Amino acid sequence: MKVLITAGYDITEEKLQLLRDLGCNPVVWPSEKEPVSEDHYDTEILFSFKLFDHTDIRKFHQLKLIQLTSSGMDHVPMDWVKEKNIALCNARGIYSIPIAEWVLLKTMEIYRKSRFYEAAQREGAWKKNMEMEEIYGKTVGIIGTGSIGTETAKRLKVFGATVLGVNTSGRKAAFFDECFAIQNLSEVLERSDVLVLALPLTEETTQLMNRKMLERLKEDAVLINVSRGPVVDETGLLERLNQGCFRGVALDVFQEEPLPEDHPLWAHPKVLATPHVSFLSTSVPDRAFRLAYRNIKAFLEGKELENLQT
Repeated sequence: MKVLITAGYDITEEKLQLLRDLGCNPVVWPSEKEPVSEDHYDTEILFSFKLFDHTDIRKFHQLKLIQLTSSGMDHVPMDWVKEKNIALCNARGIYSIPIAEWVLLKTMEIYRKSRFYEAAQREGAWKKNMEMEEIYGKTVGIIGTGSIGTETAKRLKVFGATVLGVNTSGRKAAFFDECFAIQNLSEVLERSDVLVLALPLTEETTQLMNRKMLERLKEDAVLINVSRGPVVDETGLLERLNQGCFRGVALDVFQEEPLPEDHPLWAHPKVLATPHVSFLSTSVPDRAFRLAYRNIKAFLEGKELENLQT
């Protein structure tokens, strides 16, 4: 089978040989922003990120399997994929470890006053801040108990935090002390010292954290968003920040990306903003390839696929 790889990762000859050993003909396309040539319209398996933004997927007349390098699928022409009965697998799980570590990093930066000490170091000043906090004994609410939420909860438990989870039904999940249905979100907000947003963007979750919900949080709460920007009402968030609320806010995602350089979130003293990088790690490309390899192998053998979307 012909496998077209447009994932944007450095695919070594060793990895290509692994695919050849399965009986595949792997082809690497260098840039998804460059439309794929018609020579590759006979591709049967696609390993890609956002190829569909620049190449019409309907031209792949023999396509049978798509393995994404993203967890989100809002860029995939789902109607056509379903119509053609193409197996679609996302990359759920491959980014969970670096994102969970990012959440811990930002929580500790806020609690341990890293900005204060960075400024003091630049000044060459021997200053101490006595308001540093511990994660130990805190209550952390995580909205979303999927792979990202689970990896985050696992790490927070080691630090001695009580971890509350929110999911659709309130079903129990590993590493969470308690889980609540989304209808009971307010209770979790009111109890949380730290609130982590790790849920997918859907019609129901857009603007979930509106002004009314933000007001449910403790005035000195920490808010961390690693889901999608539109989950948070940024106008309401800025209003609460300017009222003196929040110990700190860490944002890796925004309603508009790239975040405009004059956006007030960049300059706010309580905000730690990064350009949608929490998922990045030098280990991710290998993790993504191993997932793709397992699924291609399973597909050829007629076995169950990981992360198959139905």
